[in-house]
Amino acid sequence: MSELGWRHLTAEDKKNILRGIRDGVAYGGPYHVELHPADRCNIDCFFCSTATLRGTDELPLTRLEQLMAELKDAGTRSIRLSGGGEPLFHRRIKDVLASIGASGIPIENVTTNAVLLREEIASLLADSCDQITVSLNTGDAETYASMMQTPAKNFGRVVENVRALVKERNRRRRRTPRINLQFLVWRGNYESIPRMYALAREIGADTIFFNGLAFLKPEQRMSPDETRQMMRLYEEVLRVDEYRRIQIVDSYEQNITPQLAEINARLDAERIARGRVRRLAHLVTRRDISWREKLAHRRKIRDARRVEAATRGLDEPCLIGWHSMLVRTSGMVAPCCILQGSPLGDIGKQSVREVWYGEPYVRFRHELSRIMREREAWQHDPAADATVVPMCGGKSEERCPIKSFYFKPDVPFMRGLADVATTNLPTLVRRG
Repeated sequence: MSELGWRHLTAEDKKNILRGIRDGVAYGGPYHVELHPADRCNIDCFFCSTATLRGTDELPLTRLEQLMAELKDAGTRSIRLSGGGEPLFHRRIKDVLASIGASGIPIENVTTNAVLLREEIASLLADSCDQITVSLNTGDAETYASMMQTPAKNFGRVVENVRALVKERNRRRRRTPRINLQFLVWRGNYESIPRMYALAREIGADTIFFNGLAFLKPEQRMSPDETRQMMRLYEEVLRVDEYRRIQIVDSYEQNITPQLAEINARLDAERIARGRVRRLAHLVTRRDISWREKLAHRRKIRDARRVEAATRGLDEPCLIGWHSMLVRTSGMVAPCCILQGSPLGDIGKQSVREVWYGEPYVRFRHELSRIMREREAWQHDPAADATVVPMCGGKSEERCPIKSFYFKPDVPFMRGLADVATTNLPTLVRRG
């Protein structure tokens, strides 16, 4: 998953974000931009959340080159390529990547179906990209063809493309780009969760995301019995993986957090019951993971516990309006992928600066400030809230998946954000 380029920010950038939240204005940015190079797609997933927004356009190369210069001048620290459509389906994708590379702005993530992640494109990304998130979505060719509504042979093509990229990365003795493999689990494929896990390890993926589908029809949703069986299968792979590669287990279809907490508690109890000596012996004798992975995992667990302890009880508001923007293929600018149907400007008619400091963004920041100021008392007001939706606040049953995950591990920033939140945030927003 994209980390929205947070690691590329400087200490001064973070200070400006906090100062902007305090004063209700933007003092810099956008620091991160999600760019949709193409609205076209080479497959036709039945569950696509952007199909109704999509056209047949692609971002003109001349405007892209101008945009890179504007972003560089604005202090943008990183770019994510996503869609929209399939980002690698731009007719001049090699020129697109070359233009971004010439700007000096790093690509922090490319999210792709990887059908076109072949040789030269893979080599270009291997030179310049932090992460590549591959939406493989399922574990076999048959369900792939059904979900993605594409020939089954594309499943094998994607698997081989990812395997080749991992091999090339290892040949260069580099750790980037990291390969995130995403699976979308629903009633049509949940029984193959163990196969998905085994395939990801076989390919050499660094990270595994188990997510779900949203906006399903009633007949497509899982029954309680199917959900219980899905959770048993998740427990099976988590017992083996111990969150080494698996980073996300979630479902947009239903809230599985309580069941997942029970699984984690049960696995933790099993681990403790084995005792320290048996745990150490188990760690030493495991041959399916390298010593580097073993040590990295221990560091990851230690750091996660430290972050959790240090940030427990702190608010985690959405601050996307001070950090990032999304530029769609048509030129329309939106706040983020969740709100990509909410226009805040148009880079086909405006400069980045005109959009970022324009009235719609000022209003959007005002709406976010009200959420921060009112906290649990906040209620979505359709008459006053032109951009934010209920999930942007803290009480909605729908959970925004990107609200705070990218900055939460940054403990000093979280503490600074807590200090800002205790001040009197502005009720009126001044123009930046």
